Amino acid sequence: MKLFPILVLLIAPATLSLSIKTKLNPRIVKTRYGELQGVVRSFEYAKFLKPIDVYLGIPYATPPVGGNRFSPTKTPSPWDGVRVSDSVSPVCPQKLPDISNEQEALERMPKGRLEYLKRLLPHLRNQSEDCLYLNIFAPAMGMVDNGRRHPVLLYIHGESYDWGSGNPYDGSVLASYTDQVIVTMNYRLGVLGFLNAKVAPQIKPRVANYGLMDQIAVLQWVKENIALFGGDPDNVTLMGQGTGAACVHFLAISPTVLRGLFKRAILLSGSALSSWAVVEDPVSYALKLAKAVNCSIPEDLLKDNELIVDCLRERGLEELMQVDIQPPTFLSAFGPSVDGVVIKPDFQKDLLSYMGPEFQGFGPLPKKAEHGAPITSNNKYDLLFGVTTSEALWKFAEKDVQQGFEGERRDRIIRTYVRNAYEYHLTEIFYTVVNEYTDWERTVQHPINTKDACVQALSDAQFVAPLVQAGDLFTLRHTKEPNNPHIAPVPETDKEPMPKTYFYVFDYQMKEGDYPQKMGSVHGEELPFVFGAPLVDGFGHFPRNYTRPEVALSESIVQYFANFVRTG
Repeated sequence: MKLFPILVLLIAPATLSLSIKTKLNPRIVKTRYGELQGVVRSFEYAKFLKPIDVYLGIPYATPPVGGNRFSPTKTPSPWDGVRVSDSVSPVCPQKLPDISNEQEALERMPKGRLEYLKRLLPHLRNQSEDCLYLNIFAPAMGMVDNGRRHPVLLYIHGESYDWGSGNPYDGSVLASYTDQVIVTMNYRLGVLGFLNAKVAPQIKPRVANYGLMDQIAVLQWVKENIALFGGDPDNVTLMGQGTGAACVHFLAISPTVLRGLFKRAILLSGSALSSWAVVEDPVSYALKLAKAVNCSIPEDLLKDNELIVDCLRERGLEELMQVDIQPPTFLSAFGPSVDGVVIKPDFQKDLLSYMGPEFQGFGPLPKKAEHGAPITSNNKYDLLFGVTTSEALWKFAEKDVQQGFEGERRDRIIRTYVRNAYEYHLTEIFYTVVNEYTDWERTVQHPINTKDACVQALSDAQFVAPLVQAGDLFTLRHTKEPNNPHIAPVPETDKEPMPKTYFYVFDYQMKEGDYPQKMGSVHGEELPFVFGAPLVDGFGHFPRNYTRPEVALSESIVQYFANFVRTG
């Protein structure tokens, strides 16, 4: 595993005004489903950015409406004529965070989170079940001079399993600066994306991870069509952030994903090992939803659980979306779960079985992890993964962030997490965590220090430790030294070189960012730099007003990521 630092010099601020010229692209792209006409974007005052071809709102699946609701993703129907792809599609149905009353919102989140949501949520208001569309940002000439095609980066958005969209993440700057093809997408969310009423998926598997199936469908669409846009179908990198990173991790280990659909993975602040990543008891939430909309519950759930899905399929969208089902704190209600198809019943065993049964650390071990069987399968993907320094800060109220809190409140927060994330040895885990995250050299614990330690504990538990362990597993699955009896060594050959693994820590706070200085970098704050927002003084829902060192930092990060996407 390789660690690379990112250093910048703090010098005088500067701004770069973004002026984009857009014109209809005379080139018609003939896909297997129909003809597409996009637009050409040029950056008037950013001469270092080359023009790009943009195609927005491309259907990659049949609309999941009517009888197609709660069904596996189906290929799109062909269309007649030329489809002008110059605007994004509606986002998938979702219940957005309520920030209408800012004072009440600040009792649930920091001011920085509120300001971020005020910029993002307007992009998510236009919703429809007919939402399975993708967007393509590609270098304008289509193919590089020597005939090789451009590497492809497919981004899986995060935020939540319940809400979000790929639409706000404009790939124009990234595509232009790196000479790569950027793809963003929508996928089904919440109950529409992850309803699972299957009591025993190990006995009778049935697709329930519709959102993950949507992502697989996009990978297949890219494999079949991206060459028409100048992309290399054999050099695709899958990148996700937060819940999107967990989705990428699930796809990397899923037997449903055919080898060759993607070559590399980038996990930003998320993995399949996080406590929130997988829903342990999805049927209980399906039953709560069914009862709330007056669907009858069959006596024999094992035999007749499809009746619940059939009933929910007939209910109106608004009726389903109005039901408020809250999971235990820090966990998810409708998200990826074991369905026996996309996610196998023993997926945790496959990930964790090389470890002994002893306690491995705070955070990464899900409740039902098993141990003992050797790992024999080879990891197929290069991996780049990383974290910020204060991942969990956005989960705390503004008052807590500014004033801190005493040990009693810290204990309640950590005890709640331990109770909901673990099944055994809860007391021992709780006291171990409190002891580990208490500065015993201080005779008096200041509320701010107590808060900082609590933020660090939850950051490590929910994001850092699971992701680092996932990175270790990517590395250890193909180790050549049989030092661990639980790992089957896999030889390296010229045709099958060892996958590469890289780790980073994003430890930078913007001068004009959403959060006060000295708070540490918060979950998601690396994304503007990854997408190149400082290069054009911001765009979309990203902040504005970047300093020169922030422009330099973004250039470095974009180049690091581009190099990984290109060659690993």
